[in-house]
Amino acid sequence: MILDDCEEIFHQALSSESETAFRNAIDPLFKEYEILSLEFGRGSMFWRARLIESEMYPNISDLDYPPPELTRQGRLNDPGAPCFYISARKETALAEVGATEGQLVQLAGFRIKNESPIRLAVIGEYSNVQKSGYMHFAGRDPEMAISKILNAMPRQQSLKKLYIDKFFASILSNPDASANGYMFSRALARAIYSRVGAGGIVFPSVKDRGGFNLAVQAEPSDKSFQNVSCLVVRMGKPRRFGLIEFTIVKSAERLDEDWNFIWLEGGDPEAIGMYNMSKEEFEMASRNPSDRNNLLHMLHTHAGRR
Repeated sequence: MILDDCEEIFHQALSSESETAFRNAIDPLFKEYEILSLEFGRGSMFWRARLIESEMYPNISDLDYPPPELTRQGRLNDPGAPCFYISARKETALAEVGATEGQLVQLAGFRIKNESPIRLAVIGEYSNVQKSGYMHFAGRDPEMAISKILNAMPRQQSLKKLYIDKFFASILSNPDASANGYMFSRALARAIYSRVGAGGIVFPSVKDRGGFNLAVQAEPSDKSFQNVSCLVVRMGKPRRFGLIEFTIVKSAERLDEDWNFIWLEGGDPEAIGMYNMSKEEFEMASRNPSDRNNLLHMLHTHAGRR
């Protein structure tokens, strides 16, 4: 297969009139493309946003994925098949829900449980490594493993892998994908899951350039993710170049036994409450609470990925 063959397959796939036709069209690409999957453990927070229409959402279940009977088809999920969509950054989550100036948004932060790491398929990182030398979502390319894989290949072979990676990333992050009911992105997700044992898929954000979203299947998300923070924020003035401005209005202190949010009272209005921490994490986060980088240090010290 040469690059011209790839282009012919891309054209055939994009001309498909059904999910089956799309999957049949892209099937030869997987002979040239190894899906990148990584196991992620404890570390950074991921965020899920929901616009507040009237009152704040009282329970963490209000910010979870919807029940099957209310689940519509989405970018990477079928009707009736819930999917836990989260973002790698607060700003990305806010951009994805289309929050406007003055609007209140509730942001729930989640981390991966120590005892339940999760394997994620990551699309678009081959080309990121080729461009910058490191993975944009997962961080640096450990021991330059991906760079070495690409460099060890004949040039045309590595170009094929990069070309296919860019094509798949464009399918998953196509801003017009809803026009055909997310037919192509859902079909690609199904093809990825059939070839790699992953609990979710990482893909470039549609609304926030450079940002990443995760689509995690319901059962793996229940097993691996736990809520550790919740904020209510007010959106600021819209800015050019994708800048997201907001102020923190409220921050949760903890969850009660029924998973209702208990909100912090008084103190620093910009403080981000954290809960469900391990003893070591709590001790580190408490060492210098006035240092705004303290939480960042704690998260990265206790990060895990394989």
